[in-house]
Amino acid sequence: MLLAACTSAPTPAVATPVPTHEPNTVNVTALLDLSGPRAPNGGAQRNAMQVWLDQQQTGVRLKVKFVDIAGSDAKLYVELRRAAVDDGADAVIIGVPVAIAGTFAQALQLASVPVLLTVPVSDPAATSGGRFTFALAPTPEMLARATAADVIARGRLAPMLLVGDDTGASIAERNAFVGELRRLGIAPPMPVMVTAPDGPARVRNAAAVARSVVMTGATAPYADTIRTLPSGADAPRVYLSYLTETSDLGALRDQSAMLTWPGAIAMTSAATGAGASFIKTYTERHGAPSTLAASAFDALSLIDAAAEAAPTELDAARLRLRVETLTFAGVVTRYSFTPTRHVGFAPGDLAFLQWSTARSAPVLAPAAKPLSP
Repeated sequence: MLLAACTSAPTPAVATPVPTHEPNTVNVTALLDLSGPRAPNGGAQRNAMQVWLDQQQTGVRLKVKFVDIAGSDAKLYVELRRAAVDDGADAVIIGVPVAIAGTFAQALQLASVPVLLTVPVSDPAATSGGRFTFALAPTPEMLARATAADVIARGRLAPMLLVGDDTGASIAERNAFVGELRRLGIAPPMPVMVTAPDGPARVRNAAAVARSVVMTGATAPYADTIRTLPSGADAPRVYLSYLTETSDLGALRDQSAMLTWPGAIAMTSAATGAGASFIKTYTERHGAPSTLAASAFDALSLIDAAAEAAPTELDAARLRLRVETLTFAGVVTRYSFTPTRHVGFAPGDLAFLQWSTARSAPVLAPAAKPLSP
């Protein structure tokens, strides 16, 4: 009897609480680099999504949670799981450079919610984690083809300087560009790593004789090096990354005239309708938007369109199926996905941009005119 009296009662099992889900609401988690060393910073993408939220009309409501990844891939995996399992997100937007392989591919499979990527990545449909993953930006291969074609059309193939750093985005772009040159039967130049102790000096010396300089990865780490490059009529044409943020260009002064980068035709004065409205609102608040920022705006628009197609069926599985068969006219491009192609960017909307100091905004680069030998 004494033994029985001293034995504590067993702890009752308590079920894990299921996140509550407001009716007629789609929960979206946006995973961005809002701090940390990785570039480009996700602030521009968050600003663009806030523009969309401020314009949100009646109907299905999108409720967005912004999460700072702070440049950490490990945190990206943790927050992706938390969004899908703990927070009950119906869709996730990822605005940081990723490679859909290994641990991250497994994390995408386990999440089992539509994941929209705003940065360049190879077609997710061909990967193990790509069933729920959709890319809004052009692929690195698409960007490499466009860059190589522009360099050749302008007669600036040789001598060429290829510059990179050790970030994942730079490596992916550099590999795609080198692969495209080899496909064309052109021997690629040996990359110069700007992060090496003598990297900036080697770039300056080589740029003095180069006809073209291709810089892979986000622009911000190259800013000091770009300021030291020669300018004027004999300056090389400098190709920047699709990840270029317009906020990084205004401070490059004289060098801005020789810079070009791949983006979307719609991000210039060619924009009309919703695109022109977005550009006007964003510019009034933050300055001219980049293509990357506009892709984040389109990510919310695309999720909203998939939800509005069947407002009573807002679960992740049905949203995924609707995105996969959706054709949607966004601010950046006309997105179109199929079960075997999860890259929605229309190649015909890809264009090379340059910075206009008069307008403080991107404009279309002039058509290619080969240099005289």
